[in-house]
Amino acid sequence: MEQNSISTLIPYIIIAFIPGIINAVNAYIKFKGKYLSYMFFQPLKTFPFWGWLLIQIYVPAQIYWWILILIFPEKPDINSMFIITAVIYGICFHPLLQYIEQQAFIPRNLSIILNWVDNLLEYYVQATQLEQTSTFWNELEKKMKKIQDLSPGLKYLKDYYFPQKFANINREKYQYFKNKLEEIAHNNNTRELIATCLKGKIPRRNLPNVLKQFNVSDEFINQYFPQS
Repeated sequence: MEQNSISTLIPYIIIAFIPGIINAVNAYIKFKGKYLSYMFFQPLKTFPFWGWLLIQIYVPAQIYWWILILIFPEKPDINSMFIITAVIYGICFHPLLQYIEQQAFIPRNLSIILNWVDNLLEYYVQATQLEQTSTFWNELEKKMKKIQDLSPGLKYLKDYYFPQKFANINREKYQYFKNKLEEIAHNNNTRELIATCLKGKIPRRNLPNVLKQFNVSDEFINQYFPQS
């Protein structure tokens, strides 16, 4: 009898994890953007990242389960609208979390847990990546200052890379980079180029090719990106 009862709950448990998975995907996208300048960090190979990701899945799923119990004393029918509701909740999780806590539907300490694991992961990334990353950007600036002509790389970013990345989805951001690159082409400011157009703007997978457009030596690129 008890086994039958548990088996009937399995579909609801699976649906409860839908918003958790959606929230984890959203959190991972934000994570990639936030730590884009730490190009040597490989999150999938680190235990703290997986712990952080599991919390991103568990907390929304647990809250959704509590809401189901609160609103539906009896098990609701599983239909398309029920699943769509779970999907919408997952997409809007963070805006809804504060309201749900204010209404005392759930314990108020769950948002504290999410903030705590965010801070813990940030501390871990900085503690393990700051020195190597800072050394890389410093060495890159020294190398690029020795390059007489930066125009091939600036042209590549202005005419090809940033238009492909932003022109069709964010014209304002594309215009910003276009103007910034034209300004850098005029004053030849290597530090400004790195700070505004490379660091935290170009992901690891694209950076070696971008540096090649600036005629950065293969020796330097292979030192930091061996497989490039």
